[in-house]
Amino acid sequence: AAAQIGIRHALERGRGGQPVGTALLGTVMAVAALCATAVFGGSLTHLISSPALYGAPFQAYFASNGEPGSQAVVSGPLLDSLRKDRAIDQITLGAFVEVNVNGSHVRTMAMTLVRGPALLSAVDGRLPHGDRDIMLGVATMRATGARLGGTVRVTVSDPAGAPHEARFRVIGRASLNAGTGGLGNGAVMTTSAFISAQCPPGRGQSACQRAVRHGMATMVLVRAAPGAAGSAALARHIRRYRGLTYLPAKPTVLVNFGESANFPLLFGVALSIFGAATMVHLLLVSVARRRRETGLLKSLGLVRRQVAAAVCWQATTVVLVGIAVGAPIGIAAGKVLWRVFATNFGVVPVPVVQPLLIAALLTGVLATANVLAAVPALLAARSHPGQLLRAE
Repeated sequence: AAAQIGIRHALERGRGGQPVGTALLGTVMAVAALCATAVFGGSLTHLISSPALYGAPFQAYFASNGEPGSQAVVSGPLLDSLRKDRAIDQITLGAFVEVNVNGSHVRTMAMTLVRGPALLSAVDGRLPHGDRDIMLGVATMRATGARLGGTVRVTVSDPAGAPHEARFRVIGRASLNAGTGGLGNGAVMTTSAFISAQCPPGRGQSACQRAVRHGMATMVLVRAAPGAAGSAALARHIRRYRGLTYLPAKPTVLVNFGESANFPLLFGVALSIFGAATMVHLLLVSVARRRRETGLLKSLGLVRRQVAAAVCWQATTVVLVGIAVGAPIGIAAGKVLWRVFATNFGVVPVPVVQPLLIAALLTGVLATANVLAAVPALLAARSHPGQLLRAE
């Protein structure tokens, strides 16, 4: 009986116009905000702990340390030893070069595949493989007025200083971490595409290409095969070339944002307080405006415990409706918000839903609703039928 009465009170307005709709809407909004905040926060934590998502899918890279002969070591014996080691699963050569895209200076990564897929990250689209393919960072794409699938003017100066212009097709947006001016900045093209644009066909092309290749400061990006053998092989190369080894670093802007990104949390807390307030308001108004009904029920034999239980069932029903409607909306909204944020931030958008965290939040919401119902339930249970029905 208590459950039936509580459920009916939660879903119908009754005499006096109880704020049922407001309470249901407030609960739905609070649950949706909590779930969206959980998805956003979980996705941000996953991003910070996943270098591949912010442009560093490699485990280490080897580059010149500025000492004489160090670049020759990187391009010679170091690269040869990595090629011979089958436990190194992926090897990509890269070099930072300067180009001009649609009139804007852009620091660009020129890459060459040695083994396995390229150790670069794409926000969307695909990595370049042709001589007229280019990927741009999100911020660079906005600054240059480029669009995905469109073409851009790329101007490169040859070793003699003469500029050469070529048309490149934008085939994706890249996530680049260091060396290109920060997240969202920079571009990616193949080394052959860069040399082809810098040294167009004609007399002296071969000499130009040799000069360009000789002057490029190449670094070697590597990723070992999964398992103990791959880890041991990578550690062996790092020990051997410790002075030329660099590890991927987390972007400072990303770390700072992760430490200070409290807006989603504050928004979720604010809506949760609003939902709790509407819940308490509904219960207090319902108890006050249904006094005659409560008196009749007590006269018919309903005991105090059952009256209090009816109020708790009312709160539980409102929350269950809020969970059933708000949780899917909140999870979907959290995914959409994260994709929009990550894409505009220049990282790979991978939303993360943690079922255990969502379940814990929803359980907490249900428990909190019953705690909030304690005072209205106590007021209803302590009422006296004679006083409630005196007017009748």
